[in-house]
Amino acid sequence: MPLVYSVFVPHPPIIVPAIGRGEELACSATLEAYREIANNFIGDKIDTVVIISPHATLLRQGVIIHREDQINGDFASFGAPQLQIAFPAHLELAHELANILPDAFLHSEKVDHGALVPLYFLQEAGWTGKVVIMGMPIETAVYAHNMARLFKSFPERIALVASGDLSHRLKADGPYGFHPAGPQFDQAIVDALTRDPSQIQHVAVELAEEAGECGWRSLQLALAVQESMPRVLSYEGPFGVGYLVAELYRSSPLPHWARLCFETYLKEGNTKRLALPEGPEFQLQRACFVTLKKNGELRGCIGTTEPWRENLAEEIKFNAIAAGTEDPRFWPVQSDELSSITFSVDILGEMEKISTVDELDPWRYGVVVRGRGRTGLLLPHLEGIHTAEEQVKIAKQKAGLSIPEPVELWRFEVVRTLE
Repeated sequence: MPLVYSVFVPHPPIIVPAIGRGEELACSATLEAYREIANNFIGDKIDTVVIISPHATLLRQGVIIHREDQINGDFASFGAPQLQIAFPAHLELAHELANILPDAFLHSEKVDHGALVPLYFLQEAGWTGKVVIMGMPIETAVYAHNMARLFKSFPERIALVASGDLSHRLKADGPYGFHPAGPQFDQAIVDALTRDPSQIQHVAVELAEEAGECGWRSLQLALAVQESMPRVLSYEGPFGVGYLVAELYRSSPLPHWARLCFETYLKEGNTKRLALPEGPEFQLQRACFVTLKKNGELRGCIGTTEPWRENLAEEIKFNAIAAGTEDPRFWPVQSDELSSITFSVDILGEMEKISTVDELDPWRYGVVVRGRGRTGLLLPHLEGIHTAEEQVKIAKQKAGLSIPEPVELWRFEVVRTLE
């Protein structure tokens, strides 16, 4: 089963009420976002959480994975010895990770606050699954690939928690004083997550070092394990340290339905035997686009600007089959390609007419151009498109309109769901 949920959370012990003793209220946005995520673990029926902690033993090459039978810890070193954390460890998954990750070592060591703080909020919410704790590797690419492959084959619902604080140098009275790199680094991270997550890996190492962060690499690893469209839930730095809570990825039944429809069509030539799913999200009447990617590259994309069918389930079914068989830019998808293809579904919001290009943002809004009875549409948040001018230019080209031609402009937001 693929990864179900992936998040980035901070780990300052002061946000735990028994330690903060009222000071945690200065981080109310962080607390609210943390508790939202913890409740989602229960709502999404997460069986196992894998925590990447930057405070576990850090190796120049390789990674440490905890090998205890039980994940136990307390906050005695922070003045709250009565606060106990206890979860069963998932030794089978720990051993599997140790087998597939380069230079990975099973090791017994004390559970650090990089893991204890996230576990506190899961315990507070009443989550009762199993836990694996691993350190933070210096290099991420090969680890991410192997972890993603393992999670896909594992028969449980797994969530990945990347633990880490951003800059520790936001204020003169903070733990490491103030440095201009502190707010610059944090702004770069937040901007990248809200606009183009691929830019996270391009942040300058010198900037990260000067900022005094401890979460950049764990964030990079989590993003690399699963393609995503992150959602920043909160960011604040009241004590001179940047606390970011972000939902990096959350599984949705919509792209899984798109895959099922397309695979059934390829095998049987129709989808008559498929019963429509009953979830409330499928009963909405919404326009949508279904996108197929093969090894990360576009392989087909078809959609509608207005809903044409009775419900979203039917809309997705029609567009999924069309995206795989009728996109004029590509040959029809063949059965032997399916293992390399991922599906995503974009649910379109209401169209809003605008007057100028200045009202667009290619990361937040898609655009529709209309002129001479022709229409061109471009979804938001597309790789390689960084300005509204580029966005409109490509939408005009898709409509067969020349660049100088005057057009009507419409913008819309989307909810993107990924496998």
